[in-house]
Amino acid sequence: MKLTNGTRGLTLVEVAVTSTLVAVVGLGVYALLNIGTILGAKNTAVNVAHQQARTAMLQMLQDLHSSVSLPQLVDVDGVPITTPTPSPTPGPGQPTPSPSPLPKAEGIAFQLYASGPHRVVSNESVGNNVITVRFVAGQIKPVVGQRLIIGSHKIEETITDVSGPLQATPLTSTTDVNLTITTPLTVAISNTGTYKVACFIVDRCSYIVVNQELRWTGPTARTRFAVMGNNITNPKPFSTPMSPAGSPFYRFVAAIDLSTCDQTYSNRNFKSANILLNGQVPMRARLTTTQ
Repeated sequence: MKLTNGTRGLTLVEVAVTSTLVAVVGLGVYALLNIGTILGAKNTAVNVAHQQARTAMLQMLQDLHSSVSLPQLVDVDGVPITTPTPSPTPGPGQPTPSPSPLPKAEGIAFQLYASGPHRVVSNESVGNNVITVRFVAGQIKPVVGQRLIIGSHKIEETITDVSGPLQATPLTSTTDVNLTITTPLTVAISNTGTYKVACFIVDRCSYIVVNQELRWTGPTARTRFAVMGNNITNPKPFSTPMSPAGSPFYRFVAAIDLSTCDQTYSNRNFKSANILLNGQVPMRARLTTTQ
Protein backbone atom coordinates (compact mmCIF):
# COMPACT_ATOMS: atom_id res chain seq x y z
CA MET A 1 0.00 0.00 0.00
CA LYS A 2 1.27 3.43 -0.83
CA LEU A 3 1.41 5.90 2.08
CA THR A 4 -0.02 9.33 1.45
CA ASN A 5 1.45 12.58 2.73
CA GLY A 6 0.80 13.12 6.51
CA THR A 7 0.71 9.44 7.50
CA ARG A 8 4.46 8.87 7.48
CA GLY A 9 5.80 6.80 10.48
CA LEU A 10 8.48 7.91 12.99
CA THR A 11 12.05 7.45 12.10
CA LEU A 12 14.47 5.56 14.34
CA VAL A 13 16.11 8.82 15.41
CA GLU A 14 12.77 10.34 16.42
CA VAL A 15 11.85 7.23 18.45
CA ALA A 16 15.21 7.34 20.24
CA VAL A 17 14.87 11.05 21.07
CA THR A 18 11.30 10.58 22.31
CA SER A 19 12.28 7.61 24.48
CA THR A 20 15.17 9.58 25.96
CA LEU A 21 12.91 12.52 26.82
CA VAL A 22 10.34 10.22 28.45
CA ALA A 23 13.11 8.50 30.46
CA VAL A 24 14.56 11.82 31.63
CA VAL A 25 11.15 13.10 32.70
CA GLY A 26 10.41 9.80 34.47
CA LEU A 27 13.72 9.89 36.33
CA GLY A 28 13.04 13.47 37.38
CA VAL A 29 9.59 12.58 38.72
CA TYR A 30 11.01 9.54 40.55
CA ALA A 31 13.79 11.65 42.08
CA LEU A 32 11.25 14.19 43.34
CA LEU A 33 9.08 11.46 44.83
CA ASN A 34 12.12 9.81 46.47
CA ILE A 35 13.28 13.13 47.96
CA GLY A 36 9.76 13.78 49.24
CA THR A 37 9.64 10.32 50.83
CA ILE A 38 13.04 10.80 52.52
CA LEU A 39 12.14 14.25 53.83
CA GLY A 40 8.79 12.93 55.07
CA ALA A 41 10.49 10.04 56.91
CA LYS A 42 13.08 12.39 58.37
CA ASN A 43 10.46 14.88 59.49
CA THR A 44 8.42 12.12 61.13
CA ALA A 45 11.47 10.69 62.88
CA VAL A 46 12.56 14.11 64.13
CA ASN A 47 9.06 14.93 65.38
CA VAL A 48 8.74 11.63 67.23
CA ALA A 49 12.20 11.99 68.77
CA HIS A 50 11.49 15.60 69.79
CA GLN A 51 8.15 14.67 71.33
CA GLN A 52 9.65 11.78 73.29
CA ALA A 53 12.60 13.87 74.48
CA ARG A 54 10.39 16.81 75.48
CA THR A 55 8.09 14.54 77.47
CA ALA A 56 11.03 12.97 79.29
CA MET A 57 12.67 16.33 79.95
CA LEU A 58 9.46 17.85 81.35
CA GLN A 59 9.04 14.89 83.70
CA MET A 60 12.68 15.09 84.81
CA LEU A 61 12.43 18.83 85.36
CA GLN A 62 9.29 18.42 87.47
CA ASP A 63 10.83 15.64 89.57
CA LEU A 64 14.12 17.45 90.10
CA HIS A 65 12.38 20.66 91.13
CA SER A 66 10.21 18.63 93.53
CA SER A 67 13.23 16.89 95.04
CA VAL A 68 13.72 17.14 98.80
CA SER A 69 17.42 16.34 98.48
CA LEU A 70 20.26 17.52 96.30
CA PRO A 71 20.54 15.34 93.16
CA GLN A 72 23.47 12.93 92.99
CA LEU A 73 25.18 11.43 89.97
CA VAL A 74 25.04 7.61 89.79
CA ASP A 75 26.35 4.94 87.45
CA VAL A 76 24.32 2.45 85.43
CA ASP A 77 23.81 0.30 88.57
CA GLY A 78 22.62 3.23 90.68
CA VAL A 79 25.87 3.47 92.68
CA PRO A 80 26.80 7.08 93.58
CA ILE A 81 29.75 8.52 91.66
CA THR A 82 32.43 10.18 93.74
CA THR A 83 33.53 13.61 92.59
CA PRO A 84 37.12 14.86 92.45
CA THR A 85 38.54 16.69 95.46
CA PRO A 86 38.39 20.49 94.91
CA SER A 87 41.69 22.04 93.90
CA PRO A 88 43.60 23.57 96.86
CA THR A 89 43.95 27.34 97.09
CA PRO A 90 47.28 28.35 95.48
CA GLY A 91 49.89 30.14 97.56
CA PRO A 92 51.19 33.65 96.92
CA GLY A 93 52.68 33.97 93.45
CA GLN A 94 51.46 30.55 92.35
CA PRO A 95 49.18 30.17 89.34
CA THR A 96 45.58 29.21 89.92
CA PRO A 97 45.07 25.59 88.84
CA SER A 98 42.40 24.84 86.29
CA PRO A 99 39.23 23.23 87.71
CA SER A 100 39.17 19.46 87.28
CA PRO A 101 36.32 18.38 85.02
CA LEU A 102 33.69 16.25 86.68
CA PRO A 103 32.88 12.84 85.23
CA LYS A 104 29.66 12.43 83.31
CA ALA A 105 27.22 9.81 84.50
CA GLU A 106 24.61 7.40 83.23
CA GLY A 107 22.08 8.50 85.83
CA ILE A 108 20.99 10.96 88.48
CA ALA A 109 19.37 10.06 91.84
CA PHE A 110 17.15 12.20 94.06
CA GLN A 111 14.50 11.89 96.76
CA LEU A 112 10.83 12.82 96.52
CA TYR A 113 8.42 13.49 99.38
CA ALA A 114 6.08 10.54 100.02
CA SER A 115 4.24 11.27 103.26
CA GLY A 116 4.45 13.09 106.58
CA PRO A 117 4.99 14.60 108.96
CA HIS A 118 4.50 11.59 111.21
CA ARG A 119 5.19 11.28 114.92
CA VAL A 120 7.85 9.04 116.43
CA VAL A 121 6.25 7.42 119.50
CA SER A 122 9.03 5.16 120.81
CA ASN A 123 12.15 5.98 122.81
CA GLU A 124 15.11 4.25 121.19
CA SER A 125 18.65 3.90 122.49
CA VAL A 126 21.88 3.91 120.53
CA GLY A 127 22.33 0.64 118.62
CA ASN A 128 18.65 -0.05 118.01
CA ASN A 129 17.39 -0.13 114.44
CA VAL A 130 13.61 -0.37 114.97
CA ILE A 131 11.60 2.86 115.34
CA THR A 132 7.88 3.05 116.05
CA VAL A 133 6.05 5.69 114.02
CA ARG A 134 2.39 6.69 114.31
CA PHE A 135 0.23 6.96 111.20
CA VAL A 136 -3.29 8.38 111.32
CA ALA A 137 -6.35 7.39 109.32
CA GLY A 138 -6.08 8.25 105.64
CA GLN A 139 -2.30 8.10 105.50
CA ILE A 140 -0.39 5.58 103.39
CA LYS A 141 1.51 2.87 105.23
CA PRO A 142 5.21 2.87 104.23
CA VAL A 143 6.78 -0.03 102.37
CA VAL A 144 10.22 -1.61 102.23
CA GLY A 145 12.58 0.44 100.06
CA GLN A 146 11.36 3.87 101.14
CA ARG A 147 13.45 6.06 103.43
CA LEU A 148 12.81 7.34 106.95
CA ILE A 149 13.89 10.94 107.61
CA ILE A 150 14.12 12.30 111.17
CA GLY A 151 15.69 15.69 110.65
CA SER A 152 16.01 16.63 114.33
CA HIS A 153 18.24 13.58 114.95
CA LYS A 154 19.94 13.52 111.54
CA ILE A 155 18.53 10.09 110.80
CA GLU A 156 18.16 9.28 107.10
CA GLU A 157 17.94 5.55 106.53
CA THR A 158 16.33 3.06 104.14
CA ILE A 159 13.41 1.03 105.51
CA THR A 160 14.15 -2.71 105.38
CA ASP A 161 11.06 -4.05 107.20
CA VAL A 162 7.57 -2.82 108.13
CA SER A 163 5.56 -4.51 110.87
CA GLY A 164 2.42 -3.67 112.81
CA PRO A 165 -1.34 -4.22 112.70
CA LEU A 166 -2.51 -5.31 109.26
CA GLN A 167 -4.77 -2.72 107.73
CA ALA A 168 -5.81 -1.60 104.31
CA THR A 169 -3.97 1.32 102.78
CA PRO A 170 -4.85 4.15 103.14
CA LEU A 171 -5.15 3.32 106.83
CA THR A 172 -8.63 3.28 108.33
CA SER A 173 -7.53 4.20 111.87
CA THR A 174 -4.54 5.44 113.83
CA THR A 175 -1.80 2.81 113.69
CA ASP A 176 1.65 2.50 115.26
CA VAL A 177 4.04 0.91 112.75
CA ASN A 178 7.48 -0.52 113.54
CA LEU A 179 10.02 0.50 110.91
CA THR A 180 13.33 -1.35 110.70
CA ILE A 181 16.13 0.77 109.22
CA THR A 182 19.41 -0.21 107.61
CA THR A 183 21.90 1.18 110.14
CA PRO A 184 21.57 1.07 113.94
CA LEU A 185 21.04 4.41 115.63
CA THR A 186 24.09 6.46 116.55
CA VAL A 187 22.02 8.96 118.55
CA ALA A 188 19.28 8.13 121.05
CA ILE A 189 15.65 9.15 120.60
CA SER A 190 14.15 10.13 123.96
CA ASN A 191 11.25 12.01 125.56
CA THR A 192 8.90 11.18 122.70
CA GLY A 193 5.99 11.31 125.15
CA THR A 194 6.78 14.91 126.05
CA TYR A 195 8.13 16.28 122.80
CA LYS A 196 6.78 15.64 119.33
CA VAL A 197 9.56 14.14 117.24
CA ALA A 198 8.54 14.50 113.60
CA CYS A 199 9.63 12.28 110.72
CA PHE A 200 8.97 11.99 106.99
CA ILE A 201 8.84 9.18 104.46
CA VAL A 202 10.57 9.82 101.12
CA ASP A 203 11.16 7.89 97.92
CA ARG A 204 14.65 7.60 96.46
CA CYS A 205 14.26 7.69 92.69
CA SER A 206 16.61 8.01 89.74
CA TYR A 207 16.81 8.48 85.99
CA ILE A 208 19.34 6.15 84.36
CA VAL A 209 20.24 5.45 80.73
CA VAL A 210 20.49 1.65 80.25
CA ASN A 211 20.83 0.00 76.82
CA GLN A 212 19.72 3.23 75.08
CA GLU A 213 16.65 3.43 77.33
CA LEU A 214 15.96 6.33 79.70
CA ARG A 215 14.54 4.59 82.77
CA TRP A 216 12.83 6.05 85.80
CA THR A 217 13.71 3.84 88.76
CA GLY A 218 11.54 3.77 91.88
CA PRO A 219 12.31 2.73 95.45
CA THR A 220 10.18 -0.41 95.68
CA ALA A 221 9.49 -3.59 93.75
CA ARG A 222 6.10 -2.35 92.59
CA THR A 223 7.70 0.68 90.92
CA ARG A 224 11.04 -0.85 89.95
CA PHE A 225 11.42 1.10 86.71
CA ALA A 226 9.51 2.62 83.81
CA VAL A 227 10.92 3.41 80.36
CA MET A 228 10.64 7.15 79.66
CA GLY A 229 12.43 7.17 76.30
CA ASN A 230 14.08 4.88 73.76
CA ASN A 231 17.03 5.16 71.36
CA ILE A 232 19.05 7.46 73.62
CA THR A 233 22.33 7.99 71.79
CA ASN A 234 24.21 9.74 74.62
CA PRO A 235 25.05 7.00 77.19
CA LYS A 236 26.15 9.52 79.86
CA PRO A 237 23.87 12.56 79.62
CA PHE A 238 24.18 13.76 83.25
CA SER A 239 26.85 16.00 84.74
CA THR A 240 27.33 18.57 87.50
CA PRO A 241 28.35 22.18 86.71
CA MET A 242 31.57 23.49 88.20
CA SER A 243 31.79 26.58 90.39
CA PRO A 244 34.42 29.29 89.68
CA ALA A 245 36.45 27.90 92.62
CA GLY A 246 36.74 24.52 90.93
CA SER A 247 34.32 22.56 93.10
CA PRO A 248 31.04 20.87 92.11
CA PHE A 249 28.19 23.37 92.00
CA TYR A 250 25.71 21.19 93.88
CA ARG A 251 23.24 24.02 94.35
CA PHE A 252 22.22 23.42 90.75
CA VAL A 253 20.67 20.33 89.30
CA ALA A 254 23.03 18.33 87.12
CA ALA A 255 23.11 19.39 83.50
CA ILE A 256 21.28 17.01 81.19
CA ASP A 257 22.33 16.61 77.55
CA LEU A 258 19.72 14.25 76.12
CA SER A 259 20.21 13.02 72.54
CA THR A 260 17.71 10.70 70.89
CA CYS A 261 17.59 8.81 67.59
CA ASP A 262 14.29 7.54 66.21
CA GLN A 263 14.69 4.62 63.77
CA THR A 264 11.05 3.54 63.64
CA TYR A 265 10.22 5.34 60.40
CA SER A 266 13.61 5.29 58.70
CA ASN A 267 16.85 3.32 58.73
CA ARG A 268 18.92 6.42 57.99
CA ASN A 269 19.66 7.06 61.70
CA PHE A 270 18.26 10.57 61.98
CA LYS A 271 19.44 11.99 65.29
CA SER A 272 17.65 14.84 67.00
CA ALA A 273 16.56 16.42 70.25
CA ASN A 274 19.84 17.48 71.87
CA ILE A 275 18.50 19.27 74.94
CA LEU A 276 20.37 20.92 77.82
CA LEU A 277 18.71 21.37 81.22
CA ASN A 278 20.25 23.33 84.06
CA GLY A 279 17.56 23.82 86.66
CA GLN A 280 17.86 25.03 90.24
CA VAL A 281 16.66 23.06 93.26
CA PRO A 282 14.45 25.16 95.57
CA MET A 283 16.45 25.01 98.81
CA ARG A 284 13.39 25.74 100.94
CA ALA A 285 12.02 22.29 99.99
CA ARG A 286 15.11 20.38 101.12
CA LEU A 287 14.37 17.86 103.89
CA THR A 288 17.52 15.74 103.73
CA THR A 289 21.25 16.28 103.98
CA THR A 290 22.43 13.08 102.27
CA GLN A 291 21.29 10.78 99.51
